[in-house]
Amino acid sequence: MQTVTLQINNNAALKTLQELENKHFISIVQKTELDIPSLPGSPLSLIEFRQWVSDAENSSSVSLNDAKEIWASKRKQLRNLIK
Repeated sequence: MQTVTLQINNNAALKTLQELENKHFISIVQKTELDIPSLPGSPLSLIEFRQWVSDAENSSSVSLNDAKEIWASKRKQLRNLIK
């Protein structure tokens, strides 16, 4: 027996796995951890998650207008490099 963790991004794929479970070829084991964010990568402990949120709250921010201007400038630079 082997255990594999999967992220299913398609309902048809999930249905296929459920059909395999109904035929007793596989078993779907549901495990939910509430102390990790829904992001790819290794799981965070609750302490690490709280630190991540705290760091985000304390970091500097940029206004939406400034961000749009910066992105427009960078986009123009990228387009010039591609030409």
